[in-house]
Amino acid sequence: MQSTLRLSSLLGAMRAFAGPVPTPPPPGRFERPAVPDDVERHLELVTSRARRSVLDPLARERGTGTVGFPRRLNLPSLYGAAAAAVQVDETTCGSAVLAMLGLAGDPRAALRIATDDPAARFVRLQHAIQSATNRHGLVVAGWPRTYGTPPWGAARFASYGGVRYTHRVAGSRALLEAAVAAARAGIPVPLYTGGDVTSGWDSAVPRHVVLLTLADGEGDEGNAVLYEPSGAGLHTVPVAALLDPPPAAGPDEAQQPTDDRTAARVRKALTAAFGGWPHVAWVLLPERVGRWRTDDSGATTEAR
Repeated sequence: MQSTLRLSSLLGAMRAFAGPVPTPPPPGRFERPAVPDDVERHLELVTSRARRSVLDPLARERGTGTVGFPRRLNLPSLYGAAAAAVQVDETTCGSAVLAMLGLAGDPRAALRIATDDPAARFVRLQHAIQSATNRHGLVVAGWPRTYGTPPWGAARFASYGGVRYTHRVAGSRALLEAAVAAARAGIPVPLYTGGDVTSGWDSAVPRHVVLLTLADGEGDEGNAVLYEPSGAGLHTVPVAALLDPPPAAGPDEAQQPTDDRTAARVRKALTAAFGGWPHVAWVLLPERVGRWRTDDSGATTEAR
């Protein structure tokens, strides 16, 4: 029998990097950051498509899409440049995710990157974020660049419209439920993905970072969208599969009944959304400061 030992499982058993699940925002639409007057004046002079790219960098207004049919996420652009929101290299998946999270919560920053050569600006932004997130390690002064972005550095840097984040090892379904609840309320959630020791210990650690941008439905129902930065893809997966990933493929799966083939399609979509990895290893969740509040229109804000 193959081992499925994961580093996140070991850390969870040791209660390392653990803690209570942060209270998610209440159901409803999170109130997006207000558009500053100077940004609004600038956007009055551009096309509606350019305006949407600045005010909706994660393309959430396009909805959740269809399972198995990923879409490409382009960077904000005022002049029609179709530059993909792709990571610079194999170490900057976390930086790309944090960059897109920040742009989604800051219209002025999104306008700045959209103004001239978005691709070049996105490269510089990723490098700047990586320097900031890797400044502090665990037992060394800095976290090695070759290991990507550490979850604690990502949580310290991450921000969406003033909402701050904390990090937890993904050792329970409750953490993923909290991530989905945040996405349903309009707050994107970075997820670290990885494998197990079947392919070696280097696969058992968090290997990739993706961004849960959107979710609909209630409970286990509905779909979710994940931004996967290595291919700049927006991948649609069922919420139920995100909470409880389907088991690994068995032999002769193509000859199995329709239900099994459907599970195979969902598993393929989920693996692609996770950047080729099978499960979530670490989660960054929005951390309450004060309490969440819902106004009469159903918009969620953070009261301090």
